[in-house]
Amino acid sequence: MNLYSKDFLLDGKIVYYQLKKGYRSGIEPIILASNAKKKHHKILDMGSGCGSISLIVAYRNPESEVIGFEKNETHHKISILNHKENNFKNLKFKVQDNCIFDKKYENYFDLILSNPPFYFANKVLKSKNPSIMASKYITESNLKKWIINIILYLKIKGTAFIINILRNFNLEVTTTPLLPFEGRKPKNALLKITKSNYFIEKTSNAIIIHDNLSKYSKDIENWFK
Repeated sequence: MNLYSKDFLLDGKIVYYQLKKGYRSGIEPIILASNAKKKHHKILDMGSGCGSISLIVAYRNPESEVIGFEKNETHHKISILNHKENNFKNLKFKVQDNCIFDKKYENYFDLILSNPPFYFANKVLKSKNPSIMASKYITESNLKKWIINIILYLKIKGTAFIINILRNFNLEVTTTPLLPFEGRKPKNALLKITKSNYFIEKTSNAIIIHDNLSKYSKDIENWFK
């Protein structure tokens, strides 16, 4: 039985395999990938899963070096399949525990995109699905290590975009609320962090995911293209 589904990203421009039963990509990769620009020459997808963010970024930024770090072997295996299917020369995936620092990449990246696990493992009932467990659950101490490693991997003036909880560090942090509909309370937030010597906190205008007809908003629709 085939465990993968063959899907597509960016209106069919990218072939994307993912598990039929397990963690499946949602809107978060589209939001995060939209922040990669031509000025970002070295880009890290930290917690790359099956590679959705990396694939989009590599397609849109062919002159950039794009690397995906992923600990889960099943997800990594699928990301390699996606890499071969799309044949992006500027992309590579590496088996890497994001809670363990790799000194080779210290002060290396212009941009880091990351959607870390967002449930603390000791505070909720966990799924028994190994793929979902790897993607959604983490200890508080390991989340702190993950965030610290993001900071260490960034160049000075390098930037990270994170969808998750962030502790206070000496960073410039811009919070963008993610609203399911206009007027609703945010269910999540996009965090932009820029490495700095002191802490600054800012808030930007909210991103609205859906319009009144439950379709994706115009901004979100543009990011699918």
